[in-house]
Amino acid sequence: GAWYAGARGMVTTSGGGFALMVEGLSLAAMIESPLVIHLGQRPGPATGLPTRTEQGDLLFALFAGHGEFPRIIFAPGTIEDAFYLTYRAFDLADSYQIPVFILTDQYIIDSFYNNRKFDIHDRKVENHFVETKALYQRYALTESGVSPRGIPGYGDGLVVVDSDEHDHEGHITEDQDIRITMVNKRLRKMELIQKEALEPDFVGNRDCETLIVCWGSTYHVVREAIDRLRRDDVSMLHFKQVYPLHPKTPEFFEGIEKAIIVENNAQSQFGRLLKLFTDINITENILKYNGLPFSVEELAYALDKKIR
Repeated sequence: GAWYAGARGMVTTSGGGFALMVEGLSLAAMIESPLVIHLGQRPGPATGLPTRTEQGDLLFALFAGHGEFPRIIFAPGTIEDAFYLTYRAFDLADSYQIPVFILTDQYIIDSFYNNRKFDIHDRKVENHFVETKALYQRYALTESGVSPRGIPGYGDGLVVVDSDEHDHEGHITEDQDIRITMVNKRLRKMELIQKEALEPDFVGNRDCETLIVCWGSTYHVVREAIDRLRRDDVSMLHFKQVYPLHPKTPEFFEGIEKAIIVENNAQSQFGRLLKLFTDINITENILKYNGLPFSVEELAYALDKKIR
């Protein structure tokens, strides 16, 4: 509702709350409304461990909603990431009229430490809606798939949105050709979204033999555990954007003898995502899903056993 009226809005929730309202995600996709969702992951299913931590909702965020439509998923690894990625989430949602997720968990939300002052001097809020003309079409076809977004009362045009499939003006239709056209229109945005994807952060020697892969809130603990190993042949690859992946992602695995993925879930959800979208198959993993985050000591010990 906020986005439809021209304001910016974010909903913050956890797995159970998101599950109850996930139909709103598909609604935003169909009406091509910007949407920012902060999803604080916690151990499920159902109520699970409501006051504990886990990286268990990645695939839920990736595949939630009925139908096919583009989305972006961020997973901040630091407090700085959380600040700057949230700004980026709003900007990309506004630009491409799509849902954008910010995945956190109890561990990062409850963390506190000294930070450098956030740089907000060049952080300008740019609204991406237009003043409508008399013959305005909300879903006008464009090469990019992004139609000019009007808001009610701003201009002379009529802003029509509908949760059913619709024509260029927003009116309900079951015309099969228009249906195909509109699906393709929405999916075309993925080409631009892919170009906006963030590269993963590589920490360590680029000529390493072993690569430790992680995402989201495990950034600091993985980095410190690797430092404790004191090995020049072990490096870290951290993903703060988990979907869509940067096109250069496979290049980071070239020449690597062994890759190990570290995740706070039971089924290596990010490992599955990597396999699905890049065909990178990481067979070695360190997983924890008892509701607690990794400690540096336990992770350093587990990594040392895997690398030997």
